[in-house]
Amino acid sequence: MLLCVCMVYLFSTYVLTPASESDRESLVTKYKTLQQYEMAVRGAPTTEEKLRALSSDMKNFEDRLISEKSAFLASAKIQGAITDLAGKANLTVATIRPLATVKLNDYAVIPVYFEGNGNIKQLSNFLKLVESDKLLLKIDKLSINQTNMQKTDDLKFKIQIAGLNRI
Repeated sequence: MLLCVCMVYLFSTYVLTPASESDRESLVTKYKTLQQYEMAVRGAPTTEEKLRALSSDMKNFEDRLISEKSAFLASAKIQGAITDLAGKANLTVATIRPLATVKLNDYAVIPVYFEGNGNIKQLSNFLKLVESDKLLLKIDKLSINQTNMQKTDDLKFKIQIAGLNRI
């Protein structure tokens, strides 16, 4: 009888306990995996919403690109847009000229350089108009200087603006 009790004790200690521990570890890892899957399923609607928002942003991005076929025509369109925006902001544009086009994969970056003068409020209004314009324009370089120390409102600016064209 003592031998039977010892055998049962040894069997439970050396066989059943390690097996139950390995089963417990296996269950814990499976439970963690299940929790990760559950979180992914719960987040699926927000991921779909984000994808829809990204798709609409890309469509808006494509609509804001310059649609002209050649770099020359695209540059002329940017120059016209800058002239219009400067006119709305009451800035005086002294010179405006196109710069060399840079190609990036399926797109062409078309930079335009211009300079002129105005006051800080006019320049601020111009920058706001550039940001909200229907064309996708980016200010590459901006330099602002005072022209007259007695009249600190009078500023001279040099700006390089680039537009994006699909090739």
